[in-house]
Amino acid sequence: MIQIDRTAVDAAIENMGGMFTATEKVLAEYEAEKKVLENRGEGLNKKIAELQEEHAATMIDRETVAKDSISDYIFLTQKMKQLDDEMTTVLSLEDQLKENFKLLQRKYIPIIQSTYGEDLTAKNEFDVKHAVDLMRYELLKAISDYASEVRKQQQPLLPLIGEFLDDEELMNNNRSFKRLFDFDSTYLSYLGDPSNTVLAKNHIHYAIGGSLHPDIRKPKKDVE
Repeated sequence: MIQIDRTAVDAAIENMGGMFTATEKVLAEYEAEKKVLENRGEGLNKKIAELQEEHAATMIDRETVAKDSISDYIFLTQKMKQLDDEMTTVLSLEDQLKENFKLLQRKYIPIIQSTYGEDLTAKNEFDVKHAVDLMRYELLKAISDYASEVRKQQQPLLPLIGEFLDDEELMNNNRSFKRLFDFDSTYLSYLGDPSNTVLAKNHIHYAIGGSLHPDIRKPKKDVE
């Protein structure tokens, strides 16, 4: 009998695409700069492997091929020293690269924080408190109006019905008749959980988080 008009909400959901466009752009810029560092890291790792391989091969040559030639032995020893120096430089660059990653993240933290915060303000277009207050009012007003009309239509009956109700002896023998016209007889039936309000706060908190509380289910007669 009562339904919520979701037209505006569904339209807003459908048109929500691009809510975080600015944040996505910033993240793309961060990812591009990070990729440069990652490529540098891959190059350094490759160079380390090459130096290790060349160093090992040079050592083998020095101890085998050049073991009987002092000039060759000295030459290969110098070459190993050059390889060691180059390895030290590469390892230093690798350590610096780790710091570069940290500096990049520190650079983008305030940018992402600011941009995401601005993008996120778009969600405030849905005024949850107003929607809940309005829905509660509209629901209770509808129930009240319906119940009021029931009582209004009962009123013309009461003068004559009163002739029966005012007869105490008659009513003692017809208690079911008397109960039928008790003050709350025109109240609408409500068999819901008396411990819950129209909208329980924890149910609202589930909803604003994007999910429904496990206790919230569509009424069976409305399930397609």
